[in-house]
Amino acid sequence: MPWQLARRNQLEREMTTEDEPAVLAVITRLIESWNRHDMHSLGALFAEDAEFVDVFGNWFRDRQAIERALAERHKTVFKESRFREKEMVVRFETGDVAVVHAVVELSGAFDRQSQPLPPGSGVMTFVLTKVEGDWRITAFQNTAIVAPAGMPR
Repeated sequence: MPWQLARRNQLEREMTTEDEPAVLAVITRLIESWNRHDMHSLGALFAEDAEFVDVFGNWFRDRQAIERALAERHKTVFKESRFREKEMVVRFETGDVAVVHAVVELSGAFDRQSQPLPPGSGVMTFVLTKVEGDWRITAFQNTAIVAPAGMPR
């Protein structure tokens, strides 16, 4: 346990009081960009070499690929979609690396046959890195919250 206390003390020295709100603001801007269907603004939140694993298991390996894939989807299945934040928690691994878990509800999506989908929630996991004073998303994974058949959620 002493190493945990030492780590916490080190992190408190490395972080500024603006770090947690600044990290959470990046995720808030991602949600706002999604809701405006502005994938260029959303893409700008990512580091050049960011990675994204979407809810379908597709793995995109740089900012341009992420922005391109999401822009294409916002022309079709996500064209009327909206995110609503339900919960966000940030944890600092070091003074310049943060992990954020966010529970977000998606509504207004369509399936590939253009049929409306019911609202659903997912857990998003983000790794953010502070570079030259700015926080950027370096990794992002989106996981749908779906209970297996017959299992309580």
